[in-house]
Amino acid sequence: MEPTVVKRADHNVSRKNISSAAVKVLYHLKDEGYTAYLAGGGVRDLLLNRNPKDFDVATNATPEQIRKLFRNCRLVGRRFRLAHILFRGEVIETSTFRAPVPEDADDTVHCENTFRTADSGQVMRDNIFGTPEEDALRRDFTINALFYNIADFSVIDYAGGLEDLEQKMIRVIGDPDKRFAEDPVRMIRAARFAGTLGFEIEQGAYDSICRNKDLLRHAAPSRMYEEVQKLFFCGHAKEVFHWLEKTDLLHPMFHDFSHWIDEDKTRHDWVIHALDQMDRWRKAGLQVHPALLFALIFGEYHEYLIQQLVEAGQSHLDAARNAVHGHLKGMCENVRVPKNVIYQVSDIMGNQQRFERTKGRRPQRFMQSRGFLDAFLYFKISSKAHNRNQELLEYWNEMRQPKKS
Repeated sequence: MEPTVVKRADHNVSRKNISSAAVKVLYHLKDEGYTAYLAGGGVRDLLLNRNPKDFDVATNATPEQIRKLFRNCRLVGRRFRLAHILFRGEVIETSTFRAPVPEDADDTVHCENTFRTADSGQVMRDNIFGTPEEDALRRDFTINALFYNIADFSVIDYAGGLEDLEQKMIRVIGDPDKRFAEDPVRMIRAARFAGTLGFEIEQGAYDSICRNKDLLRHAAPSRMYEEVQKLFFCGHAKEVFHWLEKTDLLHPMFHDFSHWIDEDKTRHDWVIHALDQMDRWRKAGLQVHPALLFALIFGEYHEYLIQQLVEAGQSHLDAARNAVHGHLKGMCENVRVPKNVIYQVSDIMGNQQRFERTKGRRPQRFMQSRGFLDAFLYFKISSKAHNRNQELLEYWNEMRQPKKS
């Protein structure tokens, strides 16, 4: 298959917009006689005049050959053997061109490389090296299968990604049912790209997601935790959430929570309000840690659970701890939330009652405690969202103002 090759004069990708570390890797590989391409999302974002979050390199050099070329390199991964080339403050992920999944889906051995699938069709290990064309066609979506060739500064398209960029379309490479079975997380990625880029999901892929959403139970819970953070830390969390709802991916991801929302559509408003706030923080360049993210997204649901336990006779502190731990630990079957994050969310919710205690030295002691700021951010956002505790909020805002000398 002959690719579409766009010469330098006919596209907008410039080396000045690529990280200097990635350029060094590309040139070093090229100068040593290897093919070296900037690959995937970095090329997509540069073509869309967006700032890529990272720059990935694809090459015909094997991981061992890459390691010999770069002293600042370490090899990682089992399913995909990758080279991480380490620079100060940046990691350039460098992969060897890979071949597509074998049609027979049996365990195979190809030279020193292995391929293995689970019974569900999910790829568990895949280190079969291939050509640039094969590598492009085994990627998830056409817009992520574009290459930038450092040798002549051209953009190379084997999968029709340039046309889909023009049409603002998320299109799966190959049969969507098969590709989602290989890696169910691709369905979540489709929703993230659609929400982040403002694209549509091609109808065949959309129908396949709706049909195969329950395959998410086969995805590794630890990887799902990483993907959830990408979904809601992308700066377009509200739009991404819209696609998760539209494709019904929300149910297999957050089973109890999503059904609770379905019971009363007004509960949906809190989630949108929380995600709106998350997007504003991200656009302002603020870092938000996972505990505050989960506290905000599930806040109203946790308040509901806490109230039920309080009415059953538990103290507010015990109810907060039991409600949060019960929900988030149960969710770990699908999304493995780390224990320290669960404890931090529990502290945020358990501390909410302390904002009602304004007598004596309690406010000062509370403000000096480690979890105060996160608890206050939740209190402030929830107070404004529900138009409640306005006097208390004003009191705590004044308490946080620096004292005039």
